[in-house]
Amino acid sequence: MKRPNRIKPHAIERNTARRSSWLRLTRTLALGTIATVAAIVWLGDQYGIEREVILEFLGTSALFVLMLVVAGLLGTVLLMGLRKLLRKP
Repeated sequence: MKRPNRIKPHAIERNTARRSSWLRLTRTLALGTIATVAAIVWLGDQYGIEREVILEFLGTSALFVLMLVVAGLLGTVLLMGLRKLLRKP
C-alpha cells in the first residue's frame, strides 16, 4: 500500500531555509576575513613592511574588536538586569 506524500509544514521549511542562510552567511564571513587578511599582508609586502609587524597590527585590531563586542554584550546584560530589577516591585 502506497503512503500519500505529505506536505512539509511551513515551519519546517522556514527552519531549513534559515539554517541554510546562516551557513551561507558564516561561509561568506569566513571567506571575506581570509581574503582581507591576505590582501593586507600582500599590501604590506608591497610597501616593504615586515610581515611580523603586519600580523601584530592585525592581532591588535582583532583584540580591539573583540573587546568592543564584549563591552556591548556586558552593556546589554547590564541593561537587561536593570530592566528586570525595575519591573519587580
